Amino acid sequence: MKYPLYEKAKNLLFDEYNANYKIVKNSDYHRGYRDEKIKHSLQVAGAGNGILRNEAYFQNRTPEFVEIAGTAILLHDIFRFREIKILCETGQKLDHGIKGAEMLKSVPDFNNILITLPIKHHGHMIEELYADEEYKAIGDEQIKEDVKHIAFAVRDADKIANWQFLMTDFENIRPFWLKNTERSSNGQLNFTPQVWDCFSKQEVINNKLVKTNADMMLSTLCWLFDINYEASIKYSLKLNLFAKFYNCMIKEGINPQEVSVIKAVTEDYLQKHFKTM
Repeated sequence: MKYPLYEKAKNLLFDEYNANYKIVKNSDYHRGYRDEKIKHSLQVAGAGNGILRNEAYFQNRTPEFVEIAGTAILLHDIFRFREIKILCETGQKLDHGIKGAEMLKSVPDFNNILITLPIKHHGHMIEELYADEEYKAIGDEQIKEDVKHIAFAVRDADKIANWQFLMTDFENIRPFWLKNTERSSNGQLNFTPQVWDCFSKQEVINNKLVKTNADMMLSTLCWLFDINYEASIKYSLKLNLFAKFYNCMIKEGINPQEVSVIKAVTEDYLQKHFKTM
């Protein structure tokens, strides 16, 4: 995608990435986290461009609209680099979606509800977008529908890119992903009942329920239940992401019988909702 707004967005993304180097350069963790997030942003952009090309809602729309949608996807984690700087300096954690939307509202090129609202809620349950007063106040039903679908595209692309990154660079990403670095200690390979129950019901798992590494892996797979577009599923299957996910679970040490059940539930969902088989 090569449009003026999108090029400005890429410049802003790399400016933010470069701005915190002096702060994080002496911390292997924070420097690695920063590098992971620029790679992630570009992977999200790639997945998002695939969605925009292939999903019906975005076809036969103006180039300007597609550019705006692509910009929201590219900039979804724009505040991450400032968040990592703050985390390195103070240990404080922030909601990078909310802060990213606030940041972009102060930049005239990106102060557009089609960009800021999808970014604000990309890491939340979708109900938080629907409950947002700014979203509810949109008077034009077409704009409201556009905000919702751009949010869907941002959220789907973010999930696909995270799955892809985790599956292709598992050992390097693992320290940033799983809470406990020890594979076999403190029941880290066990699923807690509440998490397993949510999965069995094919529901997204609330992060507050996650207690073990096994829970974290399963909750990440459960993002599937929040995927919106058939194009997103086709892209994930083309990359063989679900099969790779099962393999990573086994590699982590999770019981293969439990992984077989996870595979069966996942494939049942894919067949029912996306007719994949």
